[in-house]
Amino acid sequence: MKVGEVQTERAERCAGSRPYAAACVCAVWLLSLLIPLYLVWLYGSDVPSWDDWDMVPAMTGHQPVTASWLWSQHNEHRVPLPRLVSLALYWGIREDFRVGMYFNVLIMAALAFSLILAAKRLRGYVRYTDAFFPLLLLSWGQGLNFIWSWQLEYFLSTALVGIVLLVIAQSGERLGKWAAAAMGLCFILLVMCGAHGVAALPGLTVWLGFSAVLRLYDRDADAKSEAYFLFGVCLLAILLVGLYFAGYEAVPYHPTNRKIGVLLRTAAQFLTMGFGAAVRSVWPWSGIAAVSLLSLSVAVLAAAGLRRPKERVRAAGLFLFLGALVSLALGIGLGRDGFEPRYATLSIPIWCCVYFVGEIYGSARIRLLFQTALLIIVGAAFWPNTVFGIAYVKDLRSHLRSFEQDMSAGVPKNELIGRYSSYLHPHHDIPDSYMPMLRQAGIGSFGLLHDANVFREVPIPLIPTKVNQVRWENGIAYSIGYNPYFIFVLPADTRIAGIRMKYTSSNADGTCPYISVFWKRNDQPDFTGDQFYKYSPTGDRANWCHGVWTQLNDQETTAIVWLSTTLGELRIHPDFKPGVFKISELVLLEPDPPAAQ
Repeated sequence: MKVGEVQTERAERCAGSRPYAAACVCAVWLLSLLIPLYLVWLYGSDVPSWDDWDMVPAMTGHQPVTASWLWSQHNEHRVPLPRLVSLALYWGIREDFRVGMYFNVLIMAALAFSLILAAKRLRGYVRYTDAFFPLLLLSWGQGLNFIWSWQLEYFLSTALVGIVLLVIAQSGERLGKWAAAAMGLCFILLVMCGAHGVAALPGLTVWLGFSAVLRLYDRDADAKSEAYFLFGVCLLAILLVGLYFAGYEAVPYHPTNRKIGVLLRTAAQFLTMGFGAAVRSVWPWSGIAAVSLLSLSVAVLAAAGLRRPKERVRAAGLFLFLGALVSLALGIGLGRDGFEPRYATLSIPIWCCVYFVGEIYGSARIRLLFQTALLIIVGAAFWPNTVFGIAYVKDLRSHLRSFEQDMSAGVPKNELIGRYSSYLHPHHDIPDSYMPMLRQAGIGSFGLLHDANVFREVPIPLIPTKVNQVRWENGIAYSIGYNPYFIFVLPADTRIAGIRMKYTSSNADGTCPYISVFWKRNDQPDFTGDQFYKYSPTGDRANWCHGVWTQLNDQETTAIVWLSTTLGELRIHPDFKPGVFKISELVLLEPDPPAAQ
């Protein structure tokens, strides 16, 4: 052995075999767990935010929990498992949205501890660098997700992918029936967690098929039966993916990127986000470091597969695990923001895999390089991630606390929605319909909710002043282009509290409309982006066609926009494609003038 390798081996032993390493790593794990739990306790809110609202009807008993509802799409996701777990937590432990937030932290802590134990089993002892796992999985780069109950879908998916990684890393030269059964169960549950879970299945299924083929040529007495069992698990995975896409409806108007350079850059950004939002400030160097580590991991796995025949099954599994996460990254690159902080949770497993690649197949030097580099990166990102996470949860909590204070002070429902829609839900009709459900159930401060004010209803004559790419006939807009709109001009500027529109819509694709509403005073030269509201179907695809559950059986959709503004002109975009848009009612809701003293 060369002098440099001896020195590296000695440095590694010093770093990993000290008697206090296990105690140190356990202390880091415990502290990494307690801090997020404390911050959830301090900043968590029992007020639903964004996608949380889609669970309100089921949680309050207004929507039956049926198989069709559980399997229905939420945007592009089918999430029956997160829905069931959320309901179990809510009904079984406490009727409080914060219970899901605590669960988010605990499930990541359990996965981090399991990864530490797996690394210990592989080498026989705990090394200081194993602190990488809790520092990564419980980082406040995920603060946005920890404080958002709905993100349980991300945490469940990541936990299941983490279990698959644990099975692969400890599989050795063959995959037994029990390990294959665990994989099969994870496959079933991943399909029930959303599109991000489904994205991991193709690569992992290829690995199971490869393992099955190798078992067919094994002389072991049980080899063929195990091979057939593995083939059965592969078939199950294929059927589940097919089931996921049976009746699947693409989400309208999600952007699609077809430029290969942008796609690859976005995918690389997604992968680096596993280290938290801090990586954004050092891009592209963070991307270069991430791609370098992944490339080195692939090279190490390729060398292991060529030189160590007995390790080909496990090396192929780790390689295809990396491929599964890269395929998810490419899917993100097709139309999403790679630097979206929410995605940090989904990209974490790939770096856990890189850690195990170095542990299992690296020489002493490679092992020390991999694990020290990962620990240094996560350590350097710790404080910026903490600052980002705390700033986010403070901002969210301050606004939701103000919302609760205003609700307790008697501010009516319409004003609450208008003031806090950015933190509640972008589509006003959702909290408008669901807040009374929470009041009836006695959830949190919603027992003090006041109904909306009574308004004068002033109908707007359905005769537009101007149309663009629209043929207007008797209240029906026939769109003939991809930027259709029509404008209504009032005789004079009017102070309003809201707009109500009843409509039906259809297009050749059979998709739900994406409606935009702009407003301005008569003296303003043009419509602007700060006086704008979009109305599109909510995430809950079971109720998209008619808006919300309380309107599910209606023949037309009612869209409500709560404003407190002066309006002279109103511009409505019925969709971004040709179709038919029929308005039966367009009403301004005007506040009554104050009574004379």
